[in-house]
Amino acid sequence: MSEPTTVPDLVWRTLVEAPDRVRLQWRDPSIHRRTGREVAHIVACWTRTLVSGGLRPGDRVGILAPSSARWLMFDLAALLAGAVTVPLFANVSRENLAWQIQDSGMGSILVEASQLDLLRSLDLPELRILILEDLVASAEASEGPTPSVDPERIQPGDFATLIYTSGSTGRPKGVLLDHRALFSQVRGAQMRYPAHPTEDSAVSCLPLSHVFERIVAYFHLANGYALAVSNDVQKVGDDLATFRPTILTAVPRLLEKMLLRVRSQVESARGVRRLLGRLALSQAAASRHFLSPALDPFLDRLVWSKVRSGLGGRLRLVVCGGAPLPASLETSFNRIGIPVYNGYGMTENGPVIAANTPEHHRAGSVGRPFPEVQVRVEADGELQVLSPSILREYWNRPEETAKVRTADGWLSTGDLGWIDADGYVYITGRKKDLCKTAGGKYVAPTPIEDALTGHSLVEHAVVCADDRKFVSAILSLDRLTLADWCHRNEFPSSLDLSAPPPGLVSELDAWVARVNEGLDEWEKVRRWILATAPLTIEGGGLTPTLKVRRQAILDKYRQELDALYEAGSRG
Repeated sequence: MSEPTTVPDLVWRTLVEAPDRVRLQWRDPSIHRRTGREVAHIVACWTRTLVSGGLRPGDRVGILAPSSARWLMFDLAALLAGAVTVPLFANVSRENLAWQIQDSGMGSILVEASQLDLLRSLDLPELRILILEDLVASAEASEGPTPSVDPERIQPGDFATLIYTSGSTGRPKGVLLDHRALFSQVRGAQMRYPAHPTEDSAVSCLPLSHVFERIVAYFHLANGYALAVSNDVQKVGDDLATFRPTILTAVPRLLEKMLLRVRSQVESARGVRRLLGRLALSQAAASRHFLSPALDPFLDRLVWSKVRSGLGGRLRLVVCGGAPLPASLETSFNRIGIPVYNGYGMTENGPVIAANTPEHHRAGSVGRPFPEVQVRVEADGELQVLSPSILREYWNRPEETAKVRTADGWLSTGDLGWIDADGYVYITGRKKDLCKTAGGKYVAPTPIEDALTGHSLVEHAVVCADDRKFVSAILSLDRLTLADWCHRNEFPSSLDLSAPPPGLVSELDAWVARVNEGLDEWEKVRRWILATAPLTIEGGGLTPTLKVRRQAILDKYRQELDALYEAGSRG
């Protein structure tokens, strides 16, 4: 048998080679576990269902369902059938859902029963609707031998998946990736993060419709150990305690919420316990020890070890992506004893471009380029990438494809950055996000926004500077942290953020001043306002991948910003 060259082939072999080992598990609320043999049987049954229903190689198949172990099994089944899977965010707007179904030309789509009314309301009579609950019942009722599957017929150059970008700057574009791209990413991850098939395990809690978590899930399956798929990111803490993984992928906001939960528990304690808890968290977050390092074992025994235990007690590797990782967050987890390694990527590269690893790690960077990935910096500071995992094309958008592919085949990322002498990559902002003030100075908003969100109260920040006299910002507050602030300061939890109390203003003023200390004079945030409502997907402030729609927020608060600039700078 030849070596595998595609992810479906690689994963299928691990299922059949260790048939009795638990491979997938989940909670809803009871615990479910499936062995390699059981997973292979379900996947093969669903592959047979797709093919017998008329699916041909290259046909597009949509997946509109919340992340789950069954989501992953269906995706594998469709890939083994030769389909091009089109993952759709479960929270996508009705308008974008209809557009993506039609633009992709998909002939069938997987949904949960609860989504049937939504699909039927789109009036797409030729679309074949597959109901997840029916597929599950059919596979579980199948008592015969596992249907035959031929994973080797899938070739590296075959199209594998069509993923619609989140559309933070316009209508989503479909990124077409082939099997070579997926395989290169999984193999690269195995090289950078070695794992053991019986000693390791993982929890998946991010959306599988996002290429990052999907690649990570196949990395876990290809390694042969048990993968627990969380059905609700709000309950990931319970899943970590239940399944006790050694490996986890996360976004910075998830890690922040974990620490916020710990801080809340510390603040609810009394006397010496609260004092020690505060000291332990402050020591963990400090870039340099403000207490003697000799106290670390004492703080570990009393506080840090309990944090580790609350997250399952076995985490040895947390890979973080999707957004910049604040230095204080990285420092906190590392000192607590949970190593966090951040990386960088984009859907168009399938997605990982660079990542920190246990072997090669440099704070402040996004790590060294992934295996088979080359990165270069253009004269204007833009990062460009060459790798086997670059998109084949933007679906039905040849002119858009031409814009991101250079004459010599490199991918233009649109990100600004630099590479140090040791090959570590640093991101400084987005090329198209550069703002030009009325005074002619260029301002990169992303690093300023990242710095502003370093305060636990600030969930999102949007910088305003284009054609303006100075830089200002819109701050959107984290509701849980704000409620805790209100409780501690004896304010009602339902604050009117259009007229915030002086204490809150003073705290945020002090934070903005601290951020300004690290900025050039023309970059300093002179004034700020509060968003009066949370930024949400439904409200148009966030994309389905929780990226801020900057222009939409600036448009929404344009009147308040105009008034702010008319009033002038605070200095």
